[in-house]
Amino acid sequence: MATKAKSCVQRLSESEQASLKKLCSTACSRGIPDDHAEKLINLGLAEVNCGDLGPTGAGRMAMRSLQVH
Repeated sequence: MATKAKSCVQRLSESEQASLKKLCSTACSRGIPDDHAEKLINLGLAEVNCGDLGPTGAGRMAMRSLQVH
């Protein structure tokens, strides 16, 4: 799964990576652009749960790989 997460991160622009970091570090998805949210969902890095956007396990792994670099 770590390889998939790393592969997905490489497909994100810097601003999309910032949105993923924000999503993983705060309980609020406000301020994340709709197009970023859509791409994160399509890549399996985020999901809608109870009407709010949140990170998936793969999204959290991807964020950790961003912090290493």
